[in-house]
Amino acid sequence: MLVAHLGLFAQDVISIDSVLKAVEIHNPELKIYDEQVKQQDALVAGAGAWKAPMVGVGTNMTPYNNFSRDRDMRSGALMISAEQEILNRSKSESEKAYLAVQSTITKAKKTNNLNELKALARSYYYEVVLEEKKAGFINKNIEILTTLKKVSNIRYTYNKADLAQIYSLDGKIYEANNKLTTALANAHIGKIRLNVLMNNPYNSQIKVDTALVMNHYLVEDIDSVVANRSVMKETEAQINSLQLANKMITSESKPSFNISFDHMITYNNMMPNEYSLMAGISIPIAPWSAKSYKSKLKANEFERNSMQLEKDNLQSKLRGMIKSYEQHLEHMSTELETYQKHILPSFQKSYEVMMLNYQENKTDLSAVLNSWKDINDSQIDYLNLYNDYFKMYVEYEKNVER
Repeated sequence: MLVAHLGLFAQDVISIDSVLKAVEIHNPELKIYDEQVKQQDALVAGAGAWKAPMVGVGTNMTPYNNFSRDRDMRSGALMISAEQEILNRSKSESEKAYLAVQSTITKAKKTNNLNELKALARSYYYEVVLEEKKAGFINKNIEILTTLKKVSNIRYTYNKADLAQIYSLDGKIYEANNKLTTALANAHIGKIRLNVLMNNPYNSQIKVDTALVMNHYLVEDIDSVVANRSVMKETEAQINSLQLANKMITSESKPSFNISFDHMITYNNMMPNEYSLMAGISIPIAPWSAKSYKSKLKANEFERNSMQLEKDNLQSKLRGMIKSYEQHLEHMSTELETYQKHILPSFQKSYEVMMLNYQENKTDLSAVLNSWKDINDSQIDYLNLYNDYFKMYVEYEKNVER
């Protein structure tokens, strides 16, 4: 497989590994998840808190004309009341467990998003690499065409070259310069995108590592790779969350308790002060109230089963994708090696021979241009194959989450 050489070759060269590390540390999108985790963890601390007590003051059993009577004839009382719901420890613990798992889901989402951002960074990085390679090929082609034009101008003075072909060479040089400008512009845009991902100023000067090394490797334990994918851990955390939600819903079937105390100060001095102390209990197993949490439990169970099937399906798809990507990458890397070692050098040698023959008046310019076209076409095919390889490599790395 094709991977970037690790480390910095020079002060202004940044490796793909360094880019990925910078994205992980500095990308602002990931910091959002950190704040969400803090918020969710903060909620856990409050899950065991008691509800606030209710206090009140008012008048109790007081006639409308009560205060127009003599004091000893008044009835009713000034009432001060207090009520407190008693915390059900079982409900509290189930709610706390449910809230605690929410940050686990968010952490898995962060890791999954980081994986997506790394894939994006790889894509931009290799896009810049390819555009700079393309610019290198175009520069060489411009040199070739410029040399051809010089030789043709000399030959034209001796009536050995066609003026129309010289003009054609001019057009090809201008065309190549246009392509060079486009390649350099695309590389510049790719670097801007990389800077944004790394949270650098968009115009920061960076230089990518175009010295890529061919390495081939396969995932040894595909089941372990799939199981450790962040998307799998997120799904597992969501399934766990639903199980804890079931426990929280089940706790609704347990009774709630409350206690209330009323103190009454009578308006009649002849009557003693009074109080009322009451304890209450809810009856959630009553059929008309049990229907609510039972339907929630049933719906939650269906959702949990659905997510379990989704997890199993995702595992199967990931295994298949990883193995297919490996086969494609192995085949494409062989093709790239053939281009590097045989196809491109062969066309280069062919051109050099044709150019030598042209300089020695053994062939015409059309034959040299055909040889140049063979080089140009093979370079384009090579870069297109490289582009396809990089796209698949990015997807492979995303699926094995490296």
